[in-house]
Amino acid sequence: MKIKGIIYILLAALIYGFTPLLCAFTYPLGNNGFSMTFFRSFFVIPILYLIIVLKKIDLHLDRNELKALLPACIMGACLSTLFLYTSYKYISIGSATTLHFSYPVFVLMISFIFFKEPIKFANIFVIAVAVIGISCFMKISDGIDIKGVLYAIASGIAYAFFMVALDKNNLSYMNRYKLSFYIAVISVFVLLSFNIVLKQLVLIQTLHSYFYMFIVAILTSIFGIIFFKEGIKLIGATNASIFSLFEPLSSIIVSYIFLGIKISILQMFGCFLIILSVLLLIKFNNNSC
Repeated sequence: MKIKGIIYILLAALIYGFTPLLCAFTYPLGNNGFSMTFFRSFFVIPILYLIIVLKKIDLHLDRNELKALLPACIMGACLSTLFLYTSYKYISIGSATTLHFSYPVFVLMISFIFFKEPIKFANIFVIAVAVIGISCFMKISDGIDIKGVLYAIASGIAYAFFMVALDKNNLSYMNRYKLSFYIAVISVFVLLSFNIVLKQLVLIQTLHSYFYMFIVAILTSIFGIIFFKEGIKLIGATNASIFSLFEPLSSIIVSYIFLGIKISILQMFGCFLIILSVLLLIKFNNNSC
């Protein structure tokens, strides 16, 4: 397994684990999950376009690229985020995030069902350890609503399809800036279409809110997606999904440092299991080489 690919995925996980803190700062200022998702893509379009022009990158898409890009973008950049944010209305953020991070299981299943990728016992064992670790962050005491559970699981399934699409449809080999640009553009149009019915887009917000959203946009829609895409190209979707489990771990650490939220013994045990699952994955892959 390539160390460079692991580093890319861990950097993406760190970014995606840190940015929810910035998102949380915007909600008391009048923002909501739908608007956050929209502006996260909207703000980076001119920046990415400028980079593409300066680097003289060909923006042309052939039919196969477009057919692969559209569903991947709709599932990963739009539906996954919207389902996750919607689940917050019914269950706690901790429980929703925990259920969302069941996606390595779905990556394994999708790869097996649709692409006949063999399921290795080592991967099943590692994912089982990781899922047990993630479940340590579950807050059952806050109450469980079946709608919230279904939305959170749906977000994990949608994200799993996105990861597999990047890997199996060769989107991970597309130019990094070109891919990020089209993901942002398609996301904006899809979300605007959704807003015709949902009426959730909040345009009038404070400068502080827009500032936080701009930082989130740069971190997630440029650096996060680029690191994630490069990591999948080097180590594959299944391995990347497991290393991505460092994201909730980084969220816990960031919440402790910046918000003073205490880490329980159970959560510490969960962190240990996640780290153990990653170390086991590296060991199993090295042994198979």
